[in-house]
Amino acid sequence: MSETIIMCHGDCDGITSGAIALAANPGAKIWLTNPVSLDDDLRRVKDKIDKVIITDIALNDRSLKKIFAEMERLAKLGAEILYIDHHPLPNGINKNQIPATEVVHRTDGCAAELAYLYFEDKLKLEHKILAAIGAIGDYRMETPFAQEVLRDFDERSISFQAAIIVQSLGEIPEADDLHMKKSVIERLALGMLPSELNNLVERALRGSVVERAVREFVNTHAESKKNLAFILDIPTGGGFNGKGALFAASVEDKPVGVCGNSRGNKISISIRRRNYNIDLNLATRKAAKETKGTGGGHPAAAGATIKYDDWDKFLNLLDFEIQKQLS
Repeated sequence: MSETIIMCHGDCDGITSGAIALAANPGAKIWLTNPVSLDDDLRRVKDKIDKVIITDIALNDRSLKKIFAEMERLAKLGAEILYIDHHPLPNGINKNQIPATEVVHRTDGCAAELAYLYFEDKLKLEHKILAAIGAIGDYRMETPFAQEVLRDFDERSISFQAAIIVQSLGEIPEADDLHMKKSVIERLALGMLPSELNNLVERALRGSVVERAVREFVNTHAESKKNLAFILDIPTGGGFNGKGALFAASVEDKPVGVCGNSRGNKISISIRRRNYNIDLNLATRKAAKETKGTGGGHPAAAGATIKYDDWDKFLNLLDFEIQKQLS
């Protein structure tokens, strides 16, 4: 029996793409990871393994060499490496330079869509719907594939399923994060829909209540610079950062919103835009690099991790990068 590890992100697109990969590779182990931790998680694979599937994990500028080195090490051990992703690649890197056995990379769709199309002949109809759920969760509904599924299976119904995942994520305590998300991925891989997972629905309902409270908190605590609004440490235990960023931008009427969550000497940051002419991936990568942090994502949504003491510097640099794009 072949041994496979699936490494995926823990957001809606990562969960759905991981579930799709698991459905096509029954018995695989699920490892939740992120761009900052990918090199460390690859390093954890010490023994010979048949296949490593990486989905919805952006390549991080600072750890790119380490990630490539670990891929090469695993390939020498005989592992097949499949890299499926939709994030913009680091500057100067094209997909042919990624030392994986196979690379599936496009920036015009979500990872769940790419995973579904790659494994399509091994999947059921429910997994096609799952791919569309990932598209909604990651704001990638404009592709012909996503539009077709949303049309044929009722966009309102699929949006409801996506909302259950998105609203529940902020209500999963950090201590339960890995276990809970792995359980969700496993059941989605079986063909179940989010609305059929009672614990997920309950968390989503609580999440909707918390979201209203988050909006009220942001409305009274958000601050702003010339081109962005920002807020630090919404009292949710780390959840709803993306929504906090969007709410901040809206209440302060700025093109970009930033929400930070501090943990020890570091801040995890979510960034959202209201102006479609701004490329947040580009602006965030530059600002994070100047603060010796890590950052990137998509034009519409990005994230970063920086040192706590560099919060003000990061905001000023990001504001400057946004201004350059708007000039």
